[in-house]
Amino acid sequence: MKTNYLFHLLGWMLPIVILQWVIGWRILTRNARAVFVPVIAVGLYFIVADSLAIAEGIWLFDANQILGIHLGIVPLEEVIFFFLTSLLVSQSLVLFLPKELRA
Repeated sequence: MKTNYLFHLLGWMLPIVILQWVIGWRILTRNARAVFVPVIAVGLYFIVADSLAIAEGIWLFDANQILGIHLGIVPLEEVIFFFLTSLLVSQSLVLFLPKELRA
């Protein structure tokens, strides 16, 4: 099924992202730069690294498991994975920082 990767990715990660925003929206909003700048930087880095790995044949994606939409040669699901993973880590770090280190 072409939506398998996307379905599992969103099904496992979005509930945690949403829960973090429900619980810590004030903290995350006040610290938006600390949350989103690393997400963009790390996400873009991994897209470039993944592009190189795919181009070199280090790994590939089953066409039957993905939508077939690509950013360059990287499947959309993989791009979403990189940004969601970075978002989970970034949000978690900000939420668990001591109060005096947050904005």
